[in-house]
Amino acid sequence: MKSIVLIFVVTLAAFAGIFSFNWGPVDGDFSSLEIQSKGAVVKTIELEDGEFPQSAEVIEAYYVIPEGCISCAICVSQCPVDAIVMNEDNIAYIDAELCINCGICASACPTSTIELLDEDDCNLFGIDADGNEELIQEGFEVE
Repeated sequence: MKSIVLIFVVTLAAFAGIFSFNWGPVDGDFSSLEIQSKGAVVKTIELEDGEFPQSAEVIEAYYVIPEGCISCAICVSQCPVDAIVMNEDNIAYIDAELCINCGICASACPTSTIELLDEDDCNLFGIDADGNEELIQEGFEVE
């Protein structure tokens, strides 16, 4: 039975989408950019040849809203592909590259703080050398 469930969840992964986000040139003294959704970092963008790229692709996957995570690690134990780990702040983190979008973690979360990424909830932040963040762009036009 377990192998049938695993085949089903791997099949779900084939339907995961990729969002392309675009923005204009970034002014400011930032060490990196982040695409965030409800406080969760879903993509970090680094400098390329001294400038930030003006677009990024983000995999549609589940993510954890940090302020709602109670560090119970139930999601970690339920993930069939080990895509979830506890980060240095003891908050669950889902690796979008490994997530197969099965939703088992979201169903198991006692605080309902695991959601499927919605491109409408994403914003662009600049991160300075001290780790401070500044909102650069609220919302994106998605291609």
